[in-house]
Amino acid sequence: MQEEIRKEQDKLKDNTKIYDILKIEHRDVRKLFKQLLDEKQFQENIYSQIKMVLQLHMAGEEKFLYPRLENNSETRIITLESYEEHDLGKKVMHDINNNSDRDVKFAKLKVLSETIDMHIKEEEDELFKKAKRVLSDDEERTIAREFMDEKMANIPKM
Repeated sequence: MQEEIRKEQDKLKDNTKIYDILKIEHRDVRKLFKQLLDEKQFQENIYSQIKMVLQLHMAGEEKFLYPRLENNSETRIITLESYEEHDLGKKVMHDINNNSDRDVKFAKLKVLSETIDMHIKEEEDELFKKAKRVLSDDEERTIAREFMDEKMANIPKM
């Protein structure tokens, strides 16, 4: 996993903005959800990947992007909604982690997938557009570098 992210980071270079990284991660997590949901049963190995990707992604957004947006009148409400959507996703993951019934885990995973899908749509359709009006190009690139550096530092060693 660390090697995959290192390759991803090398491809992005210094000119990349945070939205480019987040869209790639959104696409990747949707693929993981599709893979698991297509199996029509809970699979711990795929769920573990989803959980790790979401945890790193949400932590990065909450540390580097959202704080720069939450105090601007144009982006405040959508940013606060994004924090709430993350909290909901974390709660569902917590419920999945603390349940032993595989059918219940799978049902909760479907709800998590729908929740994350809705969050991604709102983020890409609304938050990013507003953020582009609030942040400078340099800020968008700085956030991207900080986000990727943090991600690399927090990926579990395999």
